[in-house]
Amino acid sequence: MGKNSEILKIDYSLLMDLRAELDDGTTVLIEMHMYYGLGELKAKTIRSWARAYGEDLEVGQSYTAQPPTITIAFTNGAVEPVEIGVTAEQDKIHRLCMITDVEDKTVFTNAMELHYIDMKAFAKAVNESDSINISDAEETMFAKWLSVITEKEINNKEIIENACNEEEEIKMAVTALQRQSEDKIARQAYQRRQDEIYFYNKELADNARMLEQERSKAEQLQAENEQLRKQLAEMLIRSSE
Repeated sequence: MGKNSEILKIDYSLLMDLRAELDDGTTVLIEMHMYYGLGELKAKTIRSWARAYGEDLEVGQSYTAQPPTITIAFTNGAVEPVEIGVTAEQDKIHRLCMITDVEDKTVFTNAMELHYIDMKAFAKAVNESDSINISDAEETMFAKWLSVITEKEINNKEIIENACNEEEEIKMAVTALQRQSEDKIARQAYQRRQDEIYFYNKELADNARMLEQERSKAEQLQAENEQLRKQLAEMLIRSSE
């Protein structure tokens, strides 16, 4: 599989953003979007592909040495084509976009691949058929992974259980996610406890500071009263002379 894989970033519109390099040098960008507008999403994925393509090409190296760049975007809706007069296939789960000749539809280059996976359409298809219902082995494996990703939208939870029982990799991934979720809950509980301790100590410190201020004020008033008594005593002495 890939020799380099790293998490790039997580922002308000992304659940996952990964970059990997395959053994043949192909760069793969994997993004999972939930809240991005689909029009913006199309522009963003093209921009991500454009930024990644060619950035590893050395000075003086032949342009033909540049390996392909593939972007895979998991979306929460359909990314529609812009060709006038063409009606997009409804509920299409996987849309593959490449640079092609507009007349004979032949692929001009394999340097660019944009894959859009509509998770909403996938969940709808699974719920309607009550099964993954794909015959090809590789696509069946992909559908099993998708069923786990869209677990909240799948009505029949046995599909998820079967995917975990049939594929060790999926079972390991789900177990890791569950453990991470449990760890997150534990971390949140720990953080809440730390916050409580912090605010408790802060309250004690604030109270101690207020007491110190009151004590200092009382000492100052006492000193002022003592000074006034001395002044009054001096005045009485002078008046009696």
